Amino acid sequence: MPSDWDDDEGMPEMRADGPARRRGPSRGQVMRRRLVALGSIVVVVVAVIIVLTSSQGDDDSGQATAHTSQAKKAAKKTAKPKAESGKVTNATPQADWVPHRGPVPILEYHDLGKPPEGETYPELFVGRDDFAKQMDWLEERGYEAVTLEQVQEAWYHDGKLPPKPIVLSFDDGYRPQFTFALPTLKEHGWAGVLNLKAEGSDLYESNVKAMIAAGWELAAHTIHHLDLTELGPEEVEEEVAGSRKILQKEYGVPVNNFCYPSGKFDESVVEAVEEAGYTGATTEISGFAERGKPFELARLEILRETHVGGLAADLKNGEGATAEGGG
Repeated sequence: MPSDWDDDEGMPEMRADGPARRRGPSRGQVMRRRLVALGSIVVVVVAVIIVLTSSQGDDDSGQATAHTSQAKKAAKKTAKPKAESGKVTNATPQADWVPHRGPVPILEYHDLGKPPEGETYPELFVGRDDFAKQMDWLEERGYEAVTLEQVQEAWYHDGKLPPKPIVLSFDDGYRPQFTFALPTLKEHGWAGVLNLKAEGSDLYESNVKAMIAAGWELAAHTIHHLDLTELGPEEVEEEVAGSRKILQKEYGVPVNNFCYPSGKFDESVVEAVEEAGYTGATTEISGFAERGKPFELARLEILRETHVGGLAADLKNGEGATAEGGG
């Protein structure tokens, strides 16, 4: 039987009795096809290996990234959660708070930032970096800021305080007390005490309301920031009782505490403060505030040159003086 394929030619041979048929692949073509197929398999295998290796690398990279992220989070101090009301954490008593009737340090701050050229009292401007570092230092050593009203609740009405309470007070009503002190304290879950003069402060009404909403206490600091010891009885009453009425009406809060302008007071001024209905008053007497002296509450004034080292020394000295005095 004659063959339909020509082993020597690449084209089919034409038969006289019909059309030519396409012949099968030659041995060379078969080998080439097998090599191509084998090459394809190799490519697929290599691709799979690359994918697996890459995937493993991604997993390792992901794990490394996760560990790095966790380390960063652990190293970075995160903000404490706010209470449901929107107030900072320490605006309400916490689980680890305990009864406390002993002395409590009150820090006194004024303006925050760099004093302007020609400023009369540049020492009252605490640098903002310094302030932030002081707050970090306090928290690292276990201090927790509370309001003066919370201290008085513990002193006189069986309330509770953190194991190491401290009060952060801010006099007069300077703008950075809202723009810088408020968010800085929020990071720690703390509230401050704003000793606000009823007229002429740098704070807008909305600023003060935002501070109160965060848990800050509002205290009176007279109307015009005058030396009360140089005023007559009627003027003292206006500055003391009048400032409380103005703040109560404007902000709808009790205003239970008073702050003597420049720390100046005498017996007649103290009497006017008591008659106005305040439960306590802060001074510029250096030391820790004590339960037995509600209208002569000592404070530690923080100045531009205080820095963290000075704050640490003030607290240590205050503790020593309290121990010597029988606290």
